[in-house]
Amino acid sequence: MTEKTKKVLKITGIMALVFFVLLLLFAFVLIPILVNTGYLTKFDGKWYTSRQLKKAFPTQYYEAPAKNTPEEVYTAFREAVLVGDVEGALGYVTIEKREKYKMILVEEKKLDNYKMLPEVGKIKKNTNESRGNFAYYSYVDNQQEYSIEFVKNRDGYWEIDMI
Repeated sequence: MTEKTKKVLKITGIMALVFFVLLLLFAFVLIPILVNTGYLTKFDGKWYTSRQLKKAFPTQYYEAPAKNTPEEVYTAFREAVLVGDVEGALGYVTIEKREKYKMILVEEKKLDNYKMLPEVGKIKKNTNESRGNFAYYSYVDNQQEYSIEFVKNRDGYWEIDMI
């Protein structure tokens, strides 16, 4: 082996060693720092930068100005139930829960139970729990407390989520 070949192998070996050390440094020092500072996040088996994460999963909270009140929605729902207008009543329920309540309200016995809902003046807002786009109400009937949950949609309309 010539001196020139030895020199090239020595430089190549040093460069490979430096590259390997930098790779280890990156893997064991820099990545944990990026994870701890929130720049890198692992979600569902995939790594995301903070920018990629915001783009892939936008903020879920929204605040739209209210175009009605939970009390108005409750009154309209109750009136529709009292006249047996199931489709009209379902218009005041969140889209995700309409099928569930449709199955409930088409049964005559269960519909009769909903016809016993008290007037709007008898339901009370749970101010400790109600915030932003969520409002919680309750009423007492025959020594038993019942809950009503309202959600404000992105368009600003309150809807019944549970009754």
